[in-house]
Amino acid sequence: MTKLFNDPAEFAEEQFSGFLSLYADRLRGVPGGAVSLRTGEPQVAVVVGGGSGHYPAFCGLVGPGLATGAVVGNIFTSPTAAQVYSVAKAAHQGRGGVLTFGSYAGDNLNFGIAEERLRKEGIDTRTVVVTDDIASAPEEDKRRGIAGDFTVFKVMGAAAAAGLDIDEVERAGRAANAATRTLGVAFSGCTMPGADKPLFTVPEGHLGLGLGIHGEPGIRD
Repeated sequence: MTKLFNDPAEFAEEQFSGFLSLYADRLRGVPGGAVSLRTGEPQVAVVVGGGSGHYPAFCGLVGPGLATGAVVGNIFTSPTAAQVYSVAKAAHQGRGGVLTFGSYAGDNLNFGIAEERLRKEGIDTRTVVVTDDIASAPEEDKRRGIAGDFTVFKVMGAAAAAGLDIDEVERAGRAANAATRTLGVAFSGCTMPGADKPLFTVPEGHLGLGLGIHGEPGIRD
């Protein structure tokens, strides 16, 4: 395997700095993540987020017709509540904001804390949690969010870009989530920066069925 990086401990920060430099014509960095440069009329802010390492999610989904801002945590780690608050505040354009992310314990906790803080400041803030992974639980509200994130993010971004109000943006996101189902597969595991072996392995000639995006166990090989 060919790898190129400096200090593995600085990987997330360095790649994010490079990303901001590369796309400075369409977004800017703020504490905790990135927000799109404003163009046209104010719209509902759609703020996505999660850990680094899931590229192009999450900062790669900031732009016209998609997310207004992205909160970026460390590799496979939820961003903090302070980071979520910072990005959501910077992304806010006066029409409220929707926080959206895949359902994981850390994200649910930290985005929830940030939502409470924003609401206390008078910013209308909603949350749409993505729960598309059918392999993770039989009950929809207990499922993880994986590839279905993109569908839900895109639908809400398009709704916001069309000028819809926050009620309609939230409704569109919930409808998209309810209509989205995914099942993950893997033929091999990823290798974390600085690690000398993959996070998980799949037997030769097999695929892992139902794995999560961080290598969470699937249904079977």
